[in-house]
Amino acid sequence: MKICLDLRTAGAAPHGIARYGIEMTRALQSLGTSHRLVLLTARGSDLDGLGPGDTPLFRCSPRPYSLEEQLLVPFLVARLKPDIYHCPTYACPLFVPVPTLFTIHDVLPLEYPRDFSIGLRLYHKSLVRWMTKRARRIVTDSSYTSSAICRRFSAAPGKVRVIPLGGDHIGRKPVSGQDEERYREINPRDLDYFLSIANPRPHKNILFAIRCLLGSETLRERKVRYILVGQQHASVHAYVKAMDPQGRIRFAGEVSEGLLRLLYERAVALLCPSRGEGFCLPAVEGMQMGLPVIAANDGALPEVIGPAGLLLSLEDEGVWQEALEHIHAVRKQGDWDPSPVLERASRFTWANAAEKTVAVYEEIHSGAHAADS
Repeated sequence: MKICLDLRTAGAAPHGIARYGIEMTRALQSLGTSHRLVLLTARGSDLDGLGPGDTPLFRCSPRPYSLEEQLLVPFLVARLKPDIYHCPTYACPLFVPVPTLFTIHDVLPLEYPRDFSIGLRLYHKSLVRWMTKRARRIVTDSSYTSSAICRRFSAAPGKVRVIPLGGDHIGRKPVSGQDEERYREINPRDLDYFLSIANPRPHKNILFAIRCLLGSETLRERKVRYILVGQQHASVHAYVKAMDPQGRIRFAGEVSEGLLRLLYERAVALLCPSRGEGFCLPAVEGMQMGLPVIAANDGALPEVIGPAGLLLSLEDEGVWQEALEHIHAVRKQGDWDPSPVLERASRFTWANAAEKTVAVYEEIHSGAHAADS
């Protein structure tokens, strides 16, 4: 079987959804099956390492989410003649001439419309909805998102397959001397810190976590910091400038994969205060490092973290402050046992995700042959 995997939105050092395509490709290659991969990548992308041996790369110019994409990608797929086309992002052409597997990571633009542009909302209501109808199968990474897909797009539940993401890639990322130097710039006094990895979307709820940390007199006396990875909204910067004269909130911006691993390894705990999270890859990455995870009891977070983390309501900042103070005291006393977290993390590997994905490929392929006979 020949599978065309569309990696046009993936970069050399991706975070979020783009990570899925790259790590899935690596895991599929490592399985050693007889199935062949063909990779579509964007012109100028640095993904040559994903095409070793007999895995060919085809670079193409159509810009994701464009009319050009809708016209040219189906033409290119027709020339490559795969048995299955797998689109791991929302940039999926409608009229691909072979059976399609469509991965949907969340439906947040429809669940939290105020956080997204009208263009992105319309894209989900039209093209993403239509693709759920045309695709042979839909893959998503949590039962929570599966239910949202069926509800929002009227997709048949039997068409959706839940395959959780892996997180074990983070432990394989090398830490360079530049990563160590950058860490010292972010945390020059090597103080204790909580960590979050988030984009600027309001549903990530970063201001809530900042208020919880700054409102704790105990954590202020202990000089505990909060390091934020990823770009943050201007309102977050404005609030911190006004309310944090001691500089306890540190903005790391975009970081390398090695530095991200370092930040996980040295943090007190990972904070995930998001609403409606479709999976939360940072939570799984943090658990791979044995890190305590304090998260919102919302979205897919209870499903992903389970009993290995601390799930809290977003209605009470005081409860969060108490949890932060408690976990910091436990870590300082050396009483933290990472075993339950590591056991939970062992469920989330890219090898497992790849094996289940291959099973869906085979399901689609056998169904296509049955339809042709």
